[in-house]
Amino acid sequence: MDDEGKDLLQGDAAIDKVRALLPTFRCAMMVTHGPAGAVHVRPLGLLGDVSRFGGVLWFFADRRSRKVLESAARAPVSLVFQNDVDSTYLHLTGVVTIVDDISTKRELATPLLRIWCPDGLDDPNLTLLRFEASEGAYWDSPAGTLGRLAAFAKGMVSSSPSGLGAHGDLVL
Repeated sequence: MDDEGKDLLQGDAAIDKVRALLPTFRCAMMVTHGPAGAVHVRPLGLLGDVSRFGGVLWFFADRRSRKVLESAARAPVSLVFQNDVDSTYLHLTGVVTIVDDISTKRELATPLLRIWCPDGLDDPNLTLLRFEASEGAYWDSPAGTLGRLAAFAKGMVSSSPSGLGAHGDLVL
């Protein structure tokens, strides 16, 4: 733990933490940077079995989209995850590689793909974004609603923080 009360998880410990948190999220907000420092944010659905996370996440995208153009430059990309019900949050930074491997597309495709891409895997503009995480941060309050209420009550009657949950930096 560092001097701010945050954990610092590195290597396998960081991977394990992300692997434990990812199944609590349904999507990620991808943050890219465009010309002149413009910031662009959009939601992307998680693909595959995220409980097997080993440092890489996958997303489908249209190769003509801004996220693909901004990611292709290998500039840092951020993913932000939020689960207010469980008070769990995650931020990952890494780089994106554009992948056009049909077997990987088949492996990751679900019927939901047709919502955004009616032609499915036959769409010539469908590509994959391979996000490789390098670092990040997490905030995790696993105690549930009753635990948060108890922590709130404790904080109201004492002069010290409740100590509910954990947060820290990740180096993958």
